[in-house]
Amino acid sequence: MSDLAEPQARAGPAAGAEADAGPAVADPGTGTAEQLLAFQRLAWTSLVISVTRRCPLTCSHCITRSGPDVADPLLPPETARRWAAELPALAARGLEHLTFTGGEPVLALDSLALLSEAAAAAGIRNYVVTSGTWGSSDRAAERVVARLPRVDHWDLGYDAFHAETMPRERLARALAALERAGAAYTLRVCRGPDTTANRALLAELAALVGPNGRLMTQPTRALGRAADGDTATDGTGGSGGGALPQRPCVSTGLFLRADGSSGPCCSGLAYEARGRHPFDYGHAEAEGGLLEAWRRWHADPLLRLLRLAGFGALQGWLAEEGLLDGEERFSEDPCEACVALWQAKPAAARRLAARARQPEVQAKLDLLEEALYGDVWTHPDR
Repeated sequence: MSDLAEPQARAGPAAGAEADAGPAVADPGTGTAEQLLAFQRLAWTSLVISVTRRCPLTCSHCITRSGPDVADPLLPPETARRWAAELPALAARGLEHLTFTGGEPVLALDSLALLSEAAAAAGIRNYVVTSGTWGSSDRAAERVVARLPRVDHWDLGYDAFHAETMPRERLARALAALERAGAAYTLRVCRGPDTTANRALLAELAALVGPNGRLMTQPTRALGRAADGDTATDGTGGSGGGALPQRPCVSTGLFLRADGSSGPCCSGLAYEARGRHPFDYGHAEAEGGLLEAWRRWHADPLLRLLRLAGFGALQGWLAEEGLLDGEERFSEDPCEACVALWQAKPAAARRLAARARQPEVQAKLDLLEEALYGDVWTHPDR
């Protein structure tokens, strides 16, 4: 799982990049306010599909707890065909970016190929988030890349956590196959707690990145397996703690799971706290299909508040509803705080959602949105 690859790749090296590790190493966590606004705007035109939660790896920092024994399904080709048929209508209503993730999305290669071709045909740029574990041999790597010629950008993750269960040779074969095909890609590295080891690993990985690639670092968040207490993070995902963070939610767009259910993002709430949080936009197989789910995501007043005003905006509401006892401490990281909030206080979901729908709240958000972006975003169907 990852943030959208392309907007970060476009942004260029950020402040704080570890440039001495080889090629320019950007860290999207240290970007500017302008880059944050650009990311939020781009997420408005994006959709993320998790084609499976299965994965050959069991990385200790995996925020989705993916693995080979996960019972969740692979997206079947017949469902992929139905969803592919809806992409032209979504494109006509503003969808510009489609990200495929997992688990390991290449495990559902037939469905992935169907959707990638359909997205490209509809004028939608598409991206794949993968570990590169499919580089078991040169032949295997070539076969995967050849099946997905319409992918615009590949986002690969490898770090000390991946190295626990995946030989680096697999990553090297995957990157080499992408280079031979002329495909654009990003190699994303989650930082571990040892700064010296991080720098050494980045220097080694830099040697694998060719001219079509880019090397980036990102924090390791205490979510999924990394929240179980046996995985050390780099401390930047959720350092400190106290009131809900002022930083905004950075949802990557509507998130669809392989079973057709929906969620608000491909980060903390992709699979955690299901049934406790208020962000459910219907089933992709229900009336209205993907388009209706995407419309509901855009129209969600509580998600809008969190994306514009940050989680700190909820602090007073929780106190007024008697849902804070004064002793609770939340992570400074918005994704970690979001998961913790709904896991600890599922009763808050309905109340906060109702307050966010109030006309006076939406009017204030209109003013904030105009100040930040110059206008108020509206879904094309409204």
